[in-house]
Amino acid sequence: MGDISLTSGMRANLQSLQSSVKLLDRTQERLSTGKKVNSALDNPTNFFTALSHTSRASDLLAFKDGISESIQTIKAADVAITGITSLINSAKAVAEDAKGTLGETSYSQTLTINTVTGLSAGTTLNIGGIDLEAVAGVAAGATQFSIASGTTDGISAAIANAINSGTETRDMKASVANNVLTISAVTSTMTMVDEDIAFDVGLSSVYSESSIKSGTELAAKVTQYNTLMSQLDDLKADAFYKGKNLLNAETMTVRFGNNHTLSVAGFNGTASGLSLDTTASWSSESTIQSSIDKITNALSTLRIESSKLSSNLSIVNTRDEWISNIAATLQTGADKLTLADTNEEGANMLMLQTRQSLSTSALSLSAQAAQSVLQLFR
Repeated sequence: MGDISLTSGMRANLQSLQSSVKLLDRTQERLSTGKKVNSALDNPTNFFTALSHTSRASDLLAFKDGISESIQTIKAADVAITGITSLINSAKAVAEDAKGTLGETSYSQTLTINTVTGLSAGTTLNIGGIDLEAVAGVAAGATQFSIASGTTDGISAAIANAINSGTETRDMKASVANNVLTISAVTSTMTMVDEDIAFDVGLSSVYSESSIKSGTELAAKVTQYNTLMSQLDDLKADAFYKGKNLLNAETMTVRFGNNHTLSVAGFNGTASGLSLDTTASWSSESTIQSSIDKITNALSTLRIESSKLSSNLSIVNTRDEWISNIAATLQTGADKLTLADTNEEGANMLMLQTRQSLSTSALSLSAQAAQSVLQLFR
């Protein structure tokens, strides 16, 4: 350039054209990238401030995956608690039903009286530990029965009436049908055995005993209860998510960034951990009620633990949402510092193209002065 001499007009037009090209290149870059600050050279303050915002947003967003996994772990524990609660409620129903089997214990003894030969006034029958005296006339009390009828049906009815008398506290009931006298224990406090019906006279009779024992039904209830407790432990063992089981008394640490964390404490969700009878040993109403009381306490414990998990889940969800919102805020702030206004840059492009054309035309006009010298040599 130094070896070539340009007129002042041409040099001015050339500088203007070069400036337009430079501005045109910058505008094209902004339109292609969408940013007005593409490097620290464009605007150091805005560039590094925006970089700080985007870096912080990226750092926070990196914790969202871990937070999402923590949310699912808490939900897995809560779902397991719901299932365990259902099993415990079923166990409670079984225990309540088991109480009913205790009242069903009865030993029925039947006596078929064929004849009343040898049965006379003063004869004593011992039934269920109670002495019943035969009288010739009308029975005067609950310990007497009349043989005045002289018939098998009548005497059987008289014995049943004495047994069922309300004037004395007894645990027996009696009925007669077709000469068959049936005597049964009506409460669990009475246990009848073969010797409960004893006769001091040689009646012509047929004796048999049948029983409906609570032991069979109670054992079935115990088996049901024990199965439920076993299934409860199995459900607890399956309550893990990604190797973490909050129902196994494990503690989960949730990280939110900036060295901020939340510790979610689990609990022992097994039958023994909830202080339940893992194996029922029921023999009376008091032992069954003891299991029911433990079940009630276990349900209360589950409600408390579920409430704790719900509170922690609310915190984790809030932090997760906050990270999304603050990351968006930081990104928006960075964009305001670096993004270009495409409408403005489009207008600039149009104006620069016009200026470039004008500068080219002006440079051509400036060159015409030098071209006129050539006319002198023609």
